[in-house]
Amino acid sequence: MGVDMQAIDYSQFRILVVEDQPFVRRTIVQILGQIGFRDVTEADNGESAMYECIRVNPDLIVCDIDMKPVSGLQFLARLRASAEAANPRAPVVFLTNHTESEIVKQAMALGVNGFVVKPPSFAALKERVDRLLGGR
Repeated sequence: MGVDMQAIDYSQFRILVVEDQPFVRRTIVQILGQIGFRDVTEADNGESAMYECIRVNPDLIVCDIDMKPVSGLQFLARLRASAEAANPRAPVVFLTNHTESEIVKQAMALGVNGFVVKPPSFAALKERVDRLLGGR
């Protein structure tokens, strides 16, 4: 039996969007809303993202890599090692302009679950979240 992709009830999932550029963050939140997510929390850097992970316990995190003061890679490392986050293994999708293998390798080593190129299209983001949430 294959997974029926239409069967995903997006409204039951909590999503955290971590992006330091307000315009890009709004765009991603809009796309997630179009996909069908209702429970979307925003954070503007890896520092506040860690706090939101503890507060809302997201089912999926969409996170930029290039952020100050705490980058996406640093955030992912903190999350995976966190004793406070309810779900330190929550799936993380990185938004990136990088295709350099060094950053990709680091992210893979930290346990990232996927990548979407910035700026994300509806189709690319939907395909990625379906793959991560469809297996539940």
